[in-house]
Amino acid sequence: MADADRLERLLDEGNALRREAIELQRQGLAMQREAIDAQREALAETRKNLELARGVNERAAELQTKARRVLAVLLPVIVVLIGYVSWLLFFRLRY
Repeated sequence: MADADRLERLLDEGNALRREAIELQRQGLAMQREAIDAQREALAETRKNLELARGVNERAAELQTKARRVLAVLLPVIVVLIGYVSWLLFFRLRY
């Protein structure tokens, strides 16, 4: 009788441990799902930020192109004005 009681008690402990292990596995899977969801959200946010950065870079390239065009026009005008003012100061106004 003592062996049967001992065996029954061991079986009950084994079943309890098995239930506990299953619950821990469920918790582990839930944590993995949460981690995967967080990674998906982070990936979506990263993609969104990359799209935004791409737009900013394209706009910056457009502005640089415009600035180069403006500089190509203004630089000769400035050089001519400096030359004209220099001519006025050193040659025209002396006489």
